[in-house]
Amino acid sequence: MAKNKAKDDNIINVDEVYTKTEQFVDKNRNQLTLILGGVAVIIIAFMGYRTLVQLPAELAAEEAIFQAEYYFSIDSLDLAQYGDGFAAGLEEVMADHPGTDAASRAAYQIGVTNRDAGLYAEAILAFDNVDFDDNVIGPMALAGMGDCYAELEDYTNAAVYFSKAADAADAGLAGKVLAPSYHYKQAITLIELGRIDEAKSVLTHIENDHPNSRMFSPAVALGASL
Repeated sequence: MAKNKAKDDNIINVDEVYTKTEQFVDKNRNQLTLILGGVAVIIIAFMGYRTLVQLPAELAAEEAIFQAEYYFSIDSLDLAQYGDGFAAGLEEVMADHPGTDAASRAAYQIGVTNRDAGLYAEAILAFDNVDFDDNVIGPMALAGMGDCYAELEDYTNAAVYFSKAADAADAGLAGKVLAPSYHYKQAITLIELGRIDEAKSVLTHIENDHPNSRMFSPAVALGASL
């Protein structure tokens, strides 16, 4: 009989919980409806933005950059950067299609062109317009900035950007390919700054984390010479 009473008490307690929940819902129905409705509006707005704004913008940018990237690939760099009078150049794509993947690539290619022409300040500005969240172009642009600062003999900033590039590459899809070279450049700039212990640490990282890299042997040799 005691067991039955306990069972009845449990049923009553559960019923009370459900009743209180129902009362809360009933009492706050308007507020809950507004909250849920607001969440739904945000989701729909995001989906609408992506479908109606973002995707068309990306497609338009890809169409605009097509000829410029072709010129870049065949080293017709002036035509690539400034256009041919009919098709847009990289500068125009970067300016007219901000926030798109194509604009990010355009910024990177402008940066490379200016860096290779010795226009280091202009190259840094271009590289800085790259989408650094991109797993490949992001690290490459950061390393490009490091190259420019090294050429300007600003080894402090060069070390910073090579470090950022290496860390970004290590965390991304191209870590095994890109990161060892960036770490090695970082070590070189640290040596220029007289920060030998830090340089040794970076070289040890290459030895331990990138043993199959083409930079493994140079890292070992450089570390042994310090």
